[in-house]
Amino acid sequence: MLSRQFNWGEGYVDRPILQYLALYFGLFVFYLAACWGIIRKKFDKNIFWFIIFFGLLFRCVLLPANQIQEDDVYRYLWDGKVFAHGVNPFEYSPTEVNEYKMFKIRQRENFDEKYSARNDRELALLTELKWENDRSLTVLDRVNHPDVQTIYPPMAQYVFRLVSHIKPDSIIALRIAFLLFDLMALAFIVGILRYLGKDENLCLIYFWSPLLIKETFNSTHLDIIGIAFLCGFIFFMLKKQEVRATLFLAFGFLGKLYPIILFPLYLQQMWSRAQEQENKSSVLPKLAGHVGLFTAVVLLFYAPFLQNGMAIFEGLKTYSAHWQSNDSIFALLLVFYRDGLGLQGNSGIWLSTELPGFFAKATVVLVLVATLIYLMWQKHRKEHSQTDDIFNMFIMMALMFLLSPVQNPWYLCWVIPFLCIFPHRAWLLLTWLVSWYYLDFYFDYQEIQQYSTWIPWFEYPPFYLLLVWLWWKTKNEKWRNKNEES
Repeated sequence: MLSRQFNWGEGYVDRPILQYLALYFGLFVFYLAACWGIIRKKFDKNIFWFIIFFGLLFRCVLLPANQIQEDDVYRYLWDGKVFAHGVNPFEYSPTEVNEYKMFKIRQRENFDEKYSARNDRELALLTELKWENDRSLTVLDRVNHPDVQTIYPPMAQYVFRLVSHIKPDSIIALRIAFLLFDLMALAFIVGILRYLGKDENLCLIYFWSPLLIKETFNSTHLDIIGIAFLCGFIFFMLKKQEVRATLFLAFGFLGKLYPIILFPLYLQQMWSRAQEQENKSSVLPKLAGHVGLFTAVVLLFYAPFLQNGMAIFEGLKTYSAHWQSNDSIFALLLVFYRDGLGLQGNSGIWLSTELPGFFAKATVVLVLVATLIYLMWQKHRKEHSQTDDIFNMFIMMALMFLLSPVQNPWYLCWVIPFLCIFPHRAWLLLTWLVSWYYLDFYFDYQEIQQYSTWIPWFEYPPFYLLLVWLWWKTKNEKWRNKNEES
């Protein structure tokens, strides 16, 4: 009901953002209480089906709702329509479609220099699709950053295309498709918990998460596609079904690129397992086979879009160089390099348009690589269980979020499946705190943007303080237990 007051392009000053946040934070009180109860209670099958029933109800309630402060879905719908009509969605920005006719009429020489006959035909087709009906025109007009080509990887594009074939320009149809991926993720999470001997009711942490429900079924963000395949990868990895695990990791990467950070950990796990079970001479060919399988699947999915070579990554390049939002550690790195070290000037490098930004992103990459090497060294140095392997993957996915220059709330959803296995209080708290992000829109509409810079101070310091305190408490308990044993 509240979402009805969030209409695209209308009434920004009067939008009930504060009421929405109050309702959202109230839901989190009930959610955290439910998590606490489930963690303390033994498995009960009746409670399990109670969790499933209400989790589905929470999602169904949101299917017809207006998006609250998000509009990425219009890009998904447009990409799906473009791809469904045989045009490469990576090739043309919405602005090129909007300006096609005027550009062709008024600057014919420049037009002929820039576009081939094929481009002319495809742009004419996309212009027809734009004016196909009122809904189609609305979708294209609402695409954000229309001057940038799409950044979404092939698996997402195939999902968008399938939805467009079924019902074009339909947000509800896309949400129903996302529901199927959501249920796939849930099934794998339950399977993982069962395999590890953990309480299956811990799936509540995922299935009742207000953050995941809001960002998937109201904001309609595509991350659920990659999350579902990530959960499948972990399940098949535990079951030692390595071919399926490699396929699902590749599919997760093709849904949204994040899971690539887990590939080295997965290869090391296969290496350790193969050395124990097989002839050592067969280990390297086996690993090479899985690297080849992963690469082949990725290339197979990218192949239909490669007619323009590396130009398909133009949108991703723009995103990597310019986007910065709601960040914490990255913002401090920028302050250090810009104000502390006094770095100035343009970098002219793919990662950033300015020198401080380049060094901040280079630092992020170095920290991720160093952490990855440390975790792999730790596994090599001492015996690890399968739970430890999953925990290392949790660390890498969590660190990807914390170090990112773009810490949008829906990016945190990638961590939530791991919380079903490791219900860490600090991370559960962060799934609540990160939604202070939406307060920035309120300050913007009320023209009091000077307060926006304070929002991350409400989001992240409580999380980091709790994280450090819990780590210190755990260390002290281990030290105390070790002394008592000795």
